[in-house]
Amino acid sequence: MERILNLRTLALTVIVAVLVGCAAPQISMSTQAQSNIEQIEGVLTIPQSSLDVTVQATNPGNSGLLGALIFSAIDSSRKSSAEESAVPMLATLRDYDFREVMLKASTDAFSKIQNVKVALPLQLDKIGSESSSRITLDQSTASAVLFCHIGYRYESDALIVTANAVMYPKAASLQQYRKSPSESNPLADGNVIYRKTFTYTRQNVSSNTMKDSLNQAAISLSKQIAADINHGR
Repeated sequence: MERILNLRTLALTVIVAVLVGCAAPQISMSTQAQSNIEQIEGVLTIPQSSLDVTVQATNPGNSGLLGALIFSAIDSSRKSSAEESAVPMLATLRDYDFREVMLKASTDAFSKIQNVKVALPLQLDKIGSESSSRITLDQSTASAVLFCHIGYRYESDALIVTANAVMYPKAASLQQYRKSPSESNPLADGNVIYRKTFTYTRQNVSSNTMKDSLNQAAISLSKQIAADINHGR
C-alpha cells in the first residue's frame, strides 16, 4: 500500500512539474528595456553538485491513474538500471567541478556584452532556494537581477544541460516592462522582464568524453545567454 501511494505521488509530481514547466512563456529582451538598464547583477544558480542520471519518462497516454502508476514503476526500474550503468562515468567526474567551469565560462562571455553592463564577479548560488533568491533580489542595487538556473543530466547516452535565464527589474524605469506586476512577491512570474531557456545536447557521450562535453556545454550556454541579452528585440 505504501509503495502504491509513493508511486501515485511520483506520478502526480511529474505531471505537475511538466505543466508548470510548459506554463512559463519565453520573453525576449526588448530594446526599450535594454536601453533603461545601467547594470545587471548576474547570479548562477546551480544546486546540483554532481551529474544527474535520468531516463525519459514513459508517456502513459490515456491509461488512467493505474496505468500512470505502472509506468512510474517501470521508469523507476529503468532509472536504477541507468544509474548502475553510469557508475564508471560518474567516477571520472569525482575531481570535476562543473559549477566552477560554468562560472568561468559565464564570466568570460558576460564580460564581452556591449549593449548592457553585467556586474562582475558573478554570484554563484549553490542552494537555489526561493529565500536565497529573494534575499539577493532585495539587496541588489543593480538595475536588474539575472538568475541563470542551471541543470545537467545524462540521459540515454546523451548529455543535456539546460539554463533557464530570468531577469527581474530593480530600477523604477524598468517596472513598466513587467507583464503582470506583483508588489507582494518580487519573484512572481508576472514581474519577469526577460525569460529564456537555453539547451545544450551532445549525443553518444562516454566516460572519456564527458568532461570535455561539460566544458563545451558551459561555453555554449554562456555564449547563447550573453548574445541573447546583448541583442534586444
